Amino acid sequence: MDWKYIVETDQIMVKDYLEQKGVSRRIRRKVRILDNIYINQRKAKNYDLLHLGDELILHFEEEVNDSFLENDIPLDIVYEDEWFMIINKPASLASQPSKKHPTDNVISALTSYFKAHQIHANIHLVNRLDYQTSGLMMIAKSGIMHYELSKIEIEKKYLCEIEGFLENKVGTIRLKISRCPAPDIRRYVSDQGKMAITEYRVLEEREHSSLVEVKLITGRTHQIRVHFSYLGHPILGDALYGNEKDGLKLHCAFLRFIHPISKEEVKMLKYPSWYKGGESCQIL
Repeated sequence: MDWKYIVETDQIMVKDYLEQKGVSRRIRRKVRILDNIYINQRKAKNYDLLHLGDELILHFEEEVNDSFLENDIPLDIVYEDEWFMIINKPASLASQPSKKHPTDNVISALTSYFKAHQIHANIHLVNRLDYQTSGLMMIAKSGIMHYELSKIEIEKKYLCEIEGFLENKVGTIRLKISRCPAPDIRRYVSDQGKMAITEYRVLEEREHSSLVEVKLITGRTHQIRVHFSYLGHPILGDALYGNEKDGLKLHCAFLRFIHPISKEEVKMLKYPSWYKGGESCQIL
């Protein structure tokens, strides 16, 4: 993978230019040590001078992991560039391989997609969604980009439909969460757990349920499901923390962040298939 820049200034050293561009110290050090800097397709050093119009390339090599099984599962791709992609994961699809889901998972689907489109890169899941949860997932195409994305703030908002009605229509849930003893995969609220913070806003109250917008401040496993279940308002369709099994109504609907390379804002919004809200109850 190559990071390319067309230099828009004159008489500046490579190391200073990359710092101006916001390239992390870790990456600057890596390309310097590996001697992977090129100016106008010629090998260059960290202290070489750049001139107006020069093409600066940082080259990264990563051995591709070819051990994943592929599965030609159709992907709903909502964004893609040479650095990363964002997909809309359906419910009932695992994020990564396991004994229970060896090929019916996002990584197997992406392995097939990468091969079909001759994308010679590894798959790095930036965020994971539970098997039953649908919504936006980000995938980096290199370890370097995964690292860069892990450093920036990525605003995530979810939509869920919960049982009943919340007394406070806007609020913040601060409850610590612990894991149940194995093999139980559930989590529960416990003073001995790790702090989990969930912000929410009720968008609409229906006959027996509420449509809620949720913003995660922390990212604990099952956090939204555990918090609302503990409050007595489990998410509809949640067989693990509620009483229903007819499709979990929880969806990662919104992502917003600054692109690590272009420095432009990227904003994605994708409503779930079960969403029936009007203008008054959309994510802001």
